[in-house]
Amino acid sequence: MVKVIKSKIEQLIRLVYINSVSIKNDSLLVMEFPKSGGTWLGQLIAGYLEVPFPRNRIPSRKRLLYHGHYYPKNRITENRKIVLLVRDGRDVLVSLYHHQLMWNPKNKENPSKINYYRETLGFEDYDDVRGNLSAFMDYAYTHKPSKLRHFLFYGNWYQFNSAWLDQKERSDNIYMVKYEDLLEDTVGTMKKLLTEFLEVEQLDEDRLNDIVKQFSFENQTKRKQGEEDKASFLRKGVSGDWKNYFGEEQKQKFKEYTGDMLLRLGYEKDSNW
Repeated sequence: MVKVIKSKIEQLIRLVYINSVSIKNDSLLVMEFPKSGGTWLGQLIAGYLEVPFPRNRIPSRKRLLYHGHYYPKNRITENRKIVLLVRDGRDVLVSLYHHQLMWNPKNKENPSKINYYRETLGFEDYDDVRGNLSAFMDYAYTHKPSKLRHFLFYGNWYQFNSAWLDQKERSDNIYMVKYEDLLEDTVGTMKKLLTEFLEVEQLDEDRLNDIVKQFSFENQTKRKQGEEDKASFLRKGVSGDWKNYFGEEQKQKFKEYTGDMLLRLGYEKDSNW
């Protein structure tokens, strides 16, 4: 209980800071819906720029890189540099299933959270991802936890990205990065972000290559990209994994919940996928 209370206090302080302190000290923000690769992108940016990246602890009042799942409201949008990281919502759903429902001694996620999701959903076999995915999708897109459980709830993938895309259309301080582009060409995607948005005038390519290697999936997990560990925060490190789990029922349900968001983000050209 003490750990839970401490975590919520840290979250509250972080929220206060990105609505006040970060605006004044020119901090950087990485906003994403959970399981979109935000920690990785934060590591890459902070590593290259040598900016502190406090994770799961109370931040200082210095210039930092903040990573979070907050909506574009209050004063958050007044921050000068906001990087919006997006990922195919079908892959996000599969990743979220594993993150919230899979547990073993190697999983660093709080076991009480895993137990909460399991008790709420009540599946007979949690390893049957494909068989459970429709019910989990209903849960992911309709369930709203209590404030006590999740007082900074980020909504669902459609709601979160819709809010940020609407804000991006009205702002010039938000730069969008696709997780899939980061996977396919990490160095090239980072070059564009650093030079076009973060105003790095003379890029040190050797340094960037070193940072990319340091925070690569292979280096952090000691597994090859695509080699799965269901209980790991870095489970598989690939895109398109949803195709292993979606049937026609899941496709139709996803379309009903997310409308044209895949088209709006550029993941599909039409709704006939």
